[in-house]
Amino acid sequence: MKRISKFLSLLMVVAMVSMLIPVSAMAAGEAVDDQESANELSLVLVTTQAADTETALSEKMVINTDTVALPVTEEIIVPIDNRLETEVVSEQPVISTIEPETIETQAATYLCLIQNGVIIDVLATNTGSDYAYDVAANELTLNNFIGEKLDVKSAAVPFKLVLVGTNRIKTDNGFAVKVEGDMNASGTGTLIAEGQATPDLMGGGINVVGNLVIDSGTYDIAAVGYENSSSAVGILAGDNAEAMTMGNLSINGGNIDVTAYNSDYAGAFGLFAFGDLVVNGGNIRAFTDSPTSYSRGIGAYEKLIFNGGYTVVESIADHGDAGALFSYNKIILNNGILDLCTSGAVAKALVAEGSIDISAIYGDVDRDAACLYLEPLSTQTFKKHHNSSANPKTGVDPSTSEAAVAGAALIMLIGLAWTVSKRGAQA
Repeated sequence: MKRISKFLSLLMVVAMVSMLIPVSAMAAGEAVDDQESANELSLVLVTTQAADTETALSEKMVINTDTVALPVTEEIIVPIDNRLETEVVSEQPVISTIEPETIETQAATYLCLIQNGVIIDVLATNTGSDYAYDVAANELTLNNFIGEKLDVKSAAVPFKLVLVGTNRIKTDNGFAVKVEGDMNASGTGTLIAEGQATPDLMGGGINVVGNLVIDSGTYDIAAVGYENSSSAVGILAGDNAEAMTMGNLSINGGNIDVTAYNSDYAGAFGLFAFGDLVVNGGNIRAFTDSPTSYSRGIGAYEKLIFNGGYTVVESIADHGDAGALFSYNKIILNNGILDLCTSGAVAKALVAEGSIDISAIYGDVDRDAACLYLEPLSTQTFKKHHNSSANPKTGVDPSTSEAAVAGAALIMLIGLAWTVSKRGAQA
């Protein structure tokens, strides 16, 4: 019995040991299987961050199989080499959204001087010994320049001519100074400009096919015509070569001396504007002579207006038509001193197809007179050197009237002195 009991006890021990081994092995196997399952369900997510260098970050999403039953039937593996990549872009320059300031060029499109037969491209060579061109200001300064032509095209902004010293420009082919566009003239110097008309071209000193403003400077201008020539014009604003181009002429200051002579039928003109001609100041002297045709001193296709200045005009047409001031529209005399004289087959100081408006400051004016001296009554100085008068309508030489007044005053003073002395003797 004891042996049987011991055997049974031994069998029970063996049975218990055998039972313990599968349990531990099984537990170990289950642990390995759980770890492998966990590794197989891990998703590696690769992201990139915008930076100079690429950085990869991985996250593991582990699913707990104890709490969530997933019907995973196949293995999902994301290799590290297949991670998402972004293209590395090299650093680009910063592009500003602010538009740069636009600088508008004011330069002329064509600007040439002719000197000794050589054409000088002033836009290419801005400075010479006797000229200088400021591109930004569109301003040409002449300093003792001597040549045959100044030719300008300036459509954007007014071309500016500044005079220093004594400058001489003379041509036998049209105008000495020709500007297509607006022009402003000024300076402390002098411009001597002479041009000759041809059968195809008007000729003279200055022609601005646009608006011309003279602020200062001295201008000695000559226009010459000849047989079968076009008109000789000293200073011209505008043009009528093809379709008439309007142009205004404004004189604010300076000293202007113009002479125009033409023996042909096209006539001689001192200053003329196809638009308005306005004199605000300055000293002007115009002499025109056309023996058989039109001789016109200062005129305009539109309005001719005088607001000031001192103007002397003499127009001669021995067998033609002479006029000191003329307009195809109207003449307006507001102020200033005007010394006007004409002579010829037909001669009038004031010629207008429209009205002639004269300020009351001049007193009574004979609008049909050949010669007139017009000076505001409040500032009379009697500068007129030929037949004129304090009252322009009379046409009497002011020296005669002044002598008469002085003689009468002298007689009155003598009489008064004699009366006083006689009374004193009686007393």
